[in-house]
Amino acid sequence: MSTPSDEDPVRSGALVWDVAVRFFHWALAALVIFCTMQDDGGQVHRAAGYAAAGVVVARLWWAACAKGHGSLAALKPSAAAAFAYVRAGAPRCMGHDPLGLWMVWLLWSLVLLLGLTGWMSRFDVFWGDERLQEVHAWLADALLVALAVHLLGICLMSWWWRENLSASMLNGRKRGPTA
Repeated sequence: MSTPSDEDPVRSGALVWDVAVRFFHWALAALVIFCTMQDDGGQVHRAAGYAAAGVVVARLWWAACAKGHGSLAALKPSAAAAFAYVRAGAPRCMGHDPLGLWMVWLLWSLVLLLGLTGWMSRFDVFWGDERLQEVHAWLADALLVALAVHLLGICLMSWWWRENLSASMLNGRKRGPTA
């Protein structure tokens, strides 16, 4: 029989991310990867792009209904909190840290703007006008840069906190607050 101290701290840790949050996260990740690889602007790319925007909308709806770290209240970014967090030496957080909250909103905003510009590019009024396509391409590049920073942040904070943050987005659990 194992004692609590013998247990795996991740399996016995606190549930931070519910199934819906994790599903929306990985669905969006898969759709963004797909759209990046299949970037011909064809029907399949458009459908996946609309689905990605739909995942963001569904995640926002879930945040409005959810409680805990996945709730809309927990996703409120603050410049003051971000500066205080950095000044405090980036202490471990159970949910998103204050810098991570800004990244969440940046990624979601870029995906929604990509969906909007992709949808608008199908309007006759933009036929032959490449400015909208240039904006769409710029947003796609900005999303890739933001994703690279996001992944770098996950690696850095996983090392800093000595906790596998990617695993917590798979199983929903993190070490308890006293660990």
